[in-house]
Amino acid sequence: MLVAIDTSTNQIGLACYDEQGLLAEYAWNSGREHTAQLMPQLTALLGYIGRPREAIRAIGVAIGPGSWSGLRVGISTAKGLALALDLPVVGVGTLDALVYQYGGTGLPIVPILRLGRDRYATQDALDGQPRNTTLAELCAETGTPTLFCGDIDTEVRMTLSQHLGERARFPGLAASMRRPGFLAELAWRRIQDGSLNDIAMLEPIYLGQPVRLAQL
Repeated sequence: MLVAIDTSTNQIGLACYDEQGLLAEYAWNSGREHTAQLMPQLTALLGYIGRPREAIRAIGVAIGPGSWSGLRVGISTAKGLALALDLPVVGVGTLDALVYQYGGTGLPIVPILRLGRDRYATQDALDGQPRNTTLAELCAETGTPTLFCGDIDTEVRMTLSQHLGERARFPGLAASMRRPGFLAELAWRRIQDGSLNDIAMLEPIYLGQPVRLAQL
């Protein structure tokens, strides 16, 4: 059984997946309580499906882009479990998981994750690499109907709609949440292909700078 962990943003996601498919998933807005909530909820999730921690055979983890502190919690937890239980681990780009989640719509997909200070992470349409951008830049680049997904709150939706009109398409509100089950499925496929990561080399993708509190 594979366990997937996503702490890229204020939303935490956990999922369990095996050869039968998705067994269970959690997704919730934790604010900044990643450290306090992650392991207790993983224990609860395993309990709901009646699996001990020893049933975990692989770890999939979202590696960003995302928040500096959030990514550190998820990747550190994944590394700790992998080392303690001698498990393979695979890192999956958070934007890759978003594109995978919303694939099959027939529209170009633009995943976005909030980085702070009116900056967003998105995926380059040509080479698939993450980059730092603004909503204005995304609007200038969008010439055809496009599905925007990820951190789409009311303000983002309104801004994109005002500038792009019918070219801006969005998932429904309930469908907008980043689902860890898709991260788990993508990680499972990569593990089956032998695309594993060296634990020592697994690092988060940062496109923004960590926010430092001003000294008093």
